[in-house]
Amino acid sequence: MNIKTLATASLFSLLSLGTVAAQADDTVPVQQYRYGQQLDVHKVLALHEDSRIGCGVVNAQMDYLDSQGKEHRLQYLKFASDCNDGG
Repeated sequence: MNIKTLATASLFSLLSLGTVAAQADDTVPVQQYRYGQQLDVHKVLALHEDSRIGCGVVNAQMDYLDSQGKEHRLQYLKFASDCNDGG
């Protein structure tokens, strides 16, 4: 087995792992945040927001684990990050 074959096999292995992770990520249902909703956030995994030029309200999403280790995805509205940066 030469280095080229080994590198190719490794690349395909990594790509297939990425595909499995992406598929697993799509199985988490999205919850819409309601004002006053009680959240059980043990660890924040990721924060995302729609891109917007300047200051304004955008859709945002938080991926997190609760105290039982279950993954959740929460969608909510917030001011864009540019609002905090003087934009």
